[in-house]
Amino acid sequence: MAIPAEQALGDYNRVTKVSANTAVAFTGSRAGAGFIVEDVSNVTIDCASGGALPGSTLSTDTLYPIGVRKVTIGASGIVYVLHR
Repeated sequence: MAIPAEQALGDYNRVTKVSANTAVAFTGSRAGAGFIVEDVSNVTIDCASGGALPGSTLSTDTLYPIGVRKVTIGASGIVYVLHR
């Protein structure tokens, strides 16, 4: 029995780190299925179906299973976008 070259074993199987002074869109195959915020300073999360969450409304080190369309970070902040 052959073993597949790549197995998706968890709910989230890839991560993209978004650092300070960056704006990253997550569409198509790069769609964000959730996120974790390490530093909430100057962070804005644009949700997949509309609306935005400012960093001030988020807690650090918490998994948010909310679809992500775009992450914008100013002078400081770190967000990890999780992909399926």
